[in-house]
Amino acid sequence: MIWMVTAGMAIVLLSGAFWYCYFFHREKKLLDRLQDMLWQAEAGQLSRKEISEEKVSALEDGMKKFLDSSLLEKEHYRKQKQVIQTLISDISHQTLTPVSNLKLYAGLLCEEAAADSTLFAAADTIREQTEKLDFLIQSLVRLSRLETGIIGVHPRRERVDALLLAVCQEYEEKAAQKRIGLSFADTALEAVFDRKWTREALGNLVDNAVKYTGEGGTVKLCAHALSFFVRIDVTDTGAGIPQEDYTRIFSRFYRGAKAQDQAGTGIGLYLTRKIIRAQEGYVTVASVLNAGSTFSVFLPALWDR
Repeated sequence: MIWMVTAGMAIVLLSGAFWYCYFFHREKKLLDRLQDMLWQAEAGQLSRKEISEEKVSALEDGMKKFLDSSLLEKEHYRKQKQVIQTLISDISHQTLTPVSNLKLYAGLLCEEAAADSTLFAAADTIREQTEKLDFLIQSLVRLSRLETGIIGVHPRRERVDALLLAVCQEYEEKAAQKRIGLSFADTALEAVFDRKWTREALGNLVDNAVKYTGEGGTVKLCAHALSFFVRIDVTDTGAGIPQEDYTRIFSRFYRGAKAQDQAGTGIGLYLTRKIIRAQEGYVTVASVLNAGSTFSVFLPALWDR
């Protein structure tokens, strides 16, 4: 009697072990196949073979359909990106000559109408609006190329003082016209950034600072070393920004109440933030109404790519 019980228990244990091994092996094969499908999809080489329910599980079939759909969406995105790239190139090319001609003839009109204040004012308005249109088109082209990945930033270790000097030299004439003191503090710091794009980002900040600072004011640039970043401050003695506008000023085409009487497109700060974020940095602002503002650009101090 005892041996029959023992035999029965042995059979149960062996049967359990057999089915455990069977299902464990089956699940392992399924997981291995799913992992292989993911690797193929990641490499863009997922085969398009039909899957039969008799051969694989419903889970694997669902995974296959999902990955097929993802690959199709990726291909669709790639084609859309090509269309956008072509469109942007066409816009840039087609508007170059008309806008250049408008600027040229607007300048000639200003010269011819110099003796007539009314005509000169009209011609100067045409010139100013043409320059605004040219800036807007070029900014949108650059922004679109950044957002679609058509062109990208290429950061490398650079000296910060050379960047600050280049930006100040670009805007010193505009600052001098308003008798604004534009200067930067010498520094030996280095950071990781794309010189061309970061110069444009800082240039937008300095341009705004000069624009919204009254005659006789100051605009200063300085750099500070932090643990993981180099902070570049652009400080002015201008009109200041209300605290409720701190986040909105970085939105595309947003212009605050104090900016309505100044020429601008509302895209400069948006482009600046986009450029700095593309380099794994960020931008902040602190301001006191009627006392000035400080825009701080944080650039990576260490090369970790």
